[in-house]
Amino acid sequence: MPKATTQTIVMIAALAAPTAPAEPSATVPPIVDIRIDGENWSCVADGKPLAGVLVKPAGNGPFPGLLISHGLGGSARGMGLSKGREFARMGFVCIATDYTHVRPGPSPSEFGASSENVRRATACIEVLRSMPDVDRRRIAAYGHSMGAFLTIGLAADRPDLLKAAAITAGGLAPSEGYPAPAPSRAERIRIPFLILHGGADTTVPPERSASLQLILERNKVPCERRVWEGVGHALPNERSDEVLAATRAWFLKHGVLKP
Repeated sequence: MPKATTQTIVMIAALAAPTAPAEPSATVPPIVDIRIDGENWSCVADGKPLAGVLVKPAGNGPFPGLLISHGLGGSARGMGLSKGREFARMGFVCIATDYTHVRPGPSPSEFGASSENVRRATACIEVLRSMPDVDRRRIAAYGHSMGAFLTIGLAADRPDLLKAAAITAGGLAPSEGYPAPAPSRAERIRIPFLILHGGADTTVPPERSASLQLILERNKVPCERRVWEGVGHALPNERSDEVLAATRAWFLKHGVLKP
């Protein structure tokens, strides 16, 4: 087993640190002044500037859209561009922004599925929905680690915006007050959900995603959980081709991608 890195230690601390749970958003944040310049975009969302990266496939569409959400210490430009180019080859228009957990810090009160991050994610989806070459009925979300926590929270709070979701190395906290959503919040998820996890993940233990699977199955929400034994927290890097293939198959199965 590799030695724990500074990022892993901070991640574990973040999982243990209380944070205010996000409340479901009653209205979509007003999005104005949307500007797209190549692989960069910006807008004003809810009166606050927001920016990130956008990766598009060749052609005129209409294409499905995909929100890509990074983990602790990641960024829109890092994960959004690398994974965005892979998903764009499948036919997705991919969007990403920086979340509050873009860098490790001593106060993770707004990390993961916080209300601020859900606000940013919602704004990203509204940018996608404003694009004429994006099919607003076929928008999905994919997140890793802290980004997986956010994806779970977004699916719970705003199921009207997403057709399906997929996560790697994510799951639930035992109760409210953490960057990962609580079981009570996950009860609101109604969209098809793919859960991928490394069996040797010591940062977000596999039982965290097993608890999400249990809730989804009990509520008869379409879901699938796959665990790679001996693989750690960096599942999307260690098993990149398998993760992409599983995610593509899931989005095909649930109508986000067309055959």
